[in-house]
Amino acid sequence: MDEHVGDGAASPVEPPSGRPHPGASTLLARRLLVVGMVGGHVGLLGSTIVFGALRGGVGAASAAVGAVIAILFFSLGQSVVLRYAEREGAALLVAALASYGIRVSGLAGAVALYEKSGLALLDRTATALGIIATVLLWTTAEVVTFARMRIPVYDLGYTDGRPSSGE
Repeated sequence: MDEHVGDGAASPVEPPSGRPHPGASTLLARRLLVVGMVGGHVGLLGSTIVFGALRGGVGAASAAVGAVIAILFFSLGQSVVLRYAEREGAALLVAALASYGIRVSGLAGAVALYEKSGLALLDRTATALGIIATVLLWTTAEVVTFARMRIPVYDLGYTDGRPSSGE
């Protein structure tokens, strides 16, 4: 007889916090967020080091600012996808597009304020290349990871072409 039945312990299906286990889409989105963050931080470190060596402290700081902007932009977007991952496709699409519109508008507003302020604190080339390096590394990390993922919706009916009867 099972001595754990009725002892008040959490079931193996339900975590102790009472929150349900995340679904497959949430787990996939979480994985993409993590690998994107790793790629983005490699871009941050790499561009900061390169521009620090090439253009000194201002170059390093400018590249770092650009990289942080890219990391924030992507992580906020991926966080929205993570939040809505288990919803219908249409709801996820609306949330992702709304998030994108808000992030682009906010970024455009910040650039306009910076330009209007007359401050020339940042090295434009280092900032732009810091953004580009971070975006490329974030995206590459996500694409490589996604290509290696097993997605149950697509993998359930897979057969490798070999006969199953052992012939």
